[in-house]
Amino acid sequence: MAIERDTRTGRWRFRSWVRFPDGRRDRVFGTPGVAGLYQDLPNSKAGATAADIRAKAAALHGKAPTPTINQWKGVPTLKDFSKTFLTGYLPGQKPGELRSKRQILSGHLLPAFGTMRIDEIRQHDVDAFATGELRRVCRKTVNNRLAVLSTLLRYAHECGLIKEPTLRCFVTGGVRVKDAVIVAVSAAGVARLLEAAATADSLRVAVLLATEAGLRIGEIRGLQWGDIKGGVLRVNRAIDTDGNVGMPKHDKRRDVPVSPALAAALAATRRRGLWVVSTSDGGMLGYYAALDGLHRLYDAAGVPVPASEAGVTMPWHSLRHTFGTECAGRGVPLATLRDLMGHEKIETTLRYVTVNQQQKRDAIELAFGRATVEPPTPSDSNQQGEKKSDPNGI
Repeated sequence: MAIERDTRTGRWRFRSWVRFPDGRRDRVFGTPGVAGLYQDLPNSKAGATAADIRAKAAALHGKAPTPTINQWKGVPTLKDFSKTFLTGYLPGQKPGELRSKRQILSGHLLPAFGTMRIDEIRQHDVDAFATGELRRVCRKTVNNRLAVLSTLLRYAHECGLIKEPTLRCFVTGGVRVKDAVIVAVSAAGVARLLEAAATADSLRVAVLLATEAGLRIGEIRGLQWGDIKGGVLRVNRAIDTDGNVGMPKHDKRRDVPVSPALAAALAATRRRGLWVVSTSDGGMLGYYAALDGLHRLYDAAGVPVPASEAGVTMPWHSLRHTFGTECAGRGVPLATLRDLMGHEKIETTLRYVTVNQQQKRDAIELAFGRATVEPPTPSDSNQQGEKKSDPNGI
């Protein structure tokens, strides 16, 4: 029996296997205290244990468990169930994620699927929605919206209202997207930015935290002086655009050694308060204030803000991309680079790796040694072939 807390919502749930007399096994799971089969039980460890016992008894004896309170008369529409989703599932999310999912629900999913029962949504409905959205926004945005729909339906399944969703887009994670194109600032561009920020110690530190420590802008704004000890800075928190303090992305705290240039800049920076990068009076630096300051620095340095082929600019993230590109180009192992940058998947780290011909030669030399005889050129090969050819040309 597995009784545990859902790391996303903080709610207690159970997930267990039932073994039948003939040797077969089946999975039972659920969440007490939410709309569905176990809503009459408290959402606690004891409630989850009771729900687990009830589910096993029902599976073995063939009688479905029924709650003492039936909130739904039949299967609810997506609009009706979205209220339970907002109050039951979403409160466990980070503030930024909560805000984003609320906006996706109200602005896109409810207009498209709101009047449909959640068990009526079919693959062609999802495909039609995705096709229409792709005419207006990029694939990644469509993927994010379908991910919220997938999460909502899976939560409805956990509540015992529908069967487990089997639509193709949920299995594959939504619309397949290409890797986002992130353009790095060149090393020469970074040098010009640092030169332009010579008199702005806080902004200079922020640029170095992105380019020589790989921090995201939310992590830069969330870095405190107490996080830096013994030549290592610990990324303990991040601040979102609304000023909410939370965990770093993917809830991944990490340690990053301080480079010599960053150490010198930190030593020269005046401590105005708790935050390393702060306002002039030591307060928390707002996201848009940091963005405006960086744009002014780009202008002062004469460095164009990198833009993707679609014209998208990410001034701060392009500096973080410089860190990843420089490390990858100097042979930092992918596993190490992933930990330094706080990536969840190695595939994300691979975006920073560009393999050139010299690196390929170095790889062959490392594995098999250096060649002592130069391979023949195509012209030499042709001449050798002509000497060995049959006089009759056969």
